Amino acid sequence: MAKFRYSAVRESGEHVTGEIEGSDRSMVLGRLSEQGLHPIEVKDAELEISAGSMLRFGGGAASFTEISVFTRELGWLLKAGMTLNSALDILAKESFSTSFGGLIGTMRADIRKGKSFHQALAESGAFPPYYVSMIEVGEASGTLPGVLERIAIAREREQKIRGKLVSALIYPSLLVTLATGAVIFIMVSVVPSIKDMIEGSGAPIPDQARFVISMSDWLISHGQTVLIGVPLVLLLLVAVLGGGTMQRLLRGFGMYIPVIGSLIKKASVVRFCRILGTLLQAGVGLPESLKLMLPTAETPQIGRTIADMATALRQGGNFLAPLEQSRIFPPLLSRMLAVGSETGNLTQSVLQVTDILEDELDRQVERALTLIEPAIILALSGVVAFIITSLMSAIISVNDLAI
Repeated sequence: MAKFRYSAVRESGEHVTGEIEGSDRSMVLGRLSEQGLHPIEVKDAELEISAGSMLRFGGGAASFTEISVFTRELGWLLKAGMTLNSALDILAKESFSTSFGGLIGTMRADIRKGKSFHQALAESGAFPPYYVSMIEVGEASGTLPGVLERIAIAREREQKIRGKLVSALIYPSLLVTLATGAVIFIMVSVVPSIKDMIEGSGAPIPDQARFVISMSDWLISHGQTVLIGVPLVLLLLVAVLGGGTMQRLLRGFGMYIPVIGSLIKKASVVRFCRILGTLLQAGVGLPESLKLMLPTAETPQIGRTIADMATALRQGGNFLAPLEQSRIFPPLLSRMLAVGSETGNLTQSVLQVTDILEDELDRQVERALTLIEPAIILALSGVVAFIITSLMSAIISVNDLAI
């Protein structure tokens, strides 16, 4: 019996993962259904360790950009009248990374064996559940080129949002890095020379100067350990938790940082709206869309909201109540969805509110840049000023003793 790793959703909307034994994938799907679970993804555990780990650590096989480019180009080729098999053959030879090109070749081989395109995508392990489901809808309705185009547009817009956030944080991060390096240089190279003069004079050392000197001593004694240990701990966490889990933890921590946290929240909300609108536009029903979106939730708060919405739908309640009660989603979203639900135009309402929130995110990024940079400069200038004034107070004490 082989081991399979699965991701599924309970009737309550709870997302669960685990391992289960079975002779093949079909048997595993049946056993999960008997347990009241709705499978989202089922993969061979041994293959996931060998190939899936390469996807996470290699950085090229499942990169966001390559999947987006693959989606766009595949849509173009199919719209031009080319068969799926020929299109995949061409894309496998494109200038993608070696690992991603091999992944395309594997999917093409699976299709030649009789599998559908969405089955090949699911078994590759590189594509998110909502992506696979939209492809399945496109195959069933004969609108695969159009569905691929909608996915590509959604991913390109999501990539644009990510680029804005990265651009907004690059300069502040550079400032912090350079200023931290300058402070460390002062503490390691300048403070020790002044320390010898202060302690050799026999004058009482002020508390502030004593604190700076003790920090300098600690950095000199443990600096190499910290320099080596921190990257090793981060690598260990990524290896144990997985890259996706680590990203979610960092994103959850970042949401509590002033200014930056509001940007992360707004970007997560925009991504939620964009994926939901794309799924609805492709013909996926709202309950199924929420189930597919649950594993892709960027924060635990958004995951709980999606699960509560799905539960409310199954129970015939107000599925917008969890949105209204959430502190992450803006009131505009629930109001627009309420109007769309009442008028039978939910898809258009979701897409419209997504455009509005994207424009708000653009303005918020610009405002954040005007606030973050001066704040960082002032904060780090304060640290340097504290070090200098502390040492100067000790030097003045030495001069007073000499007089």
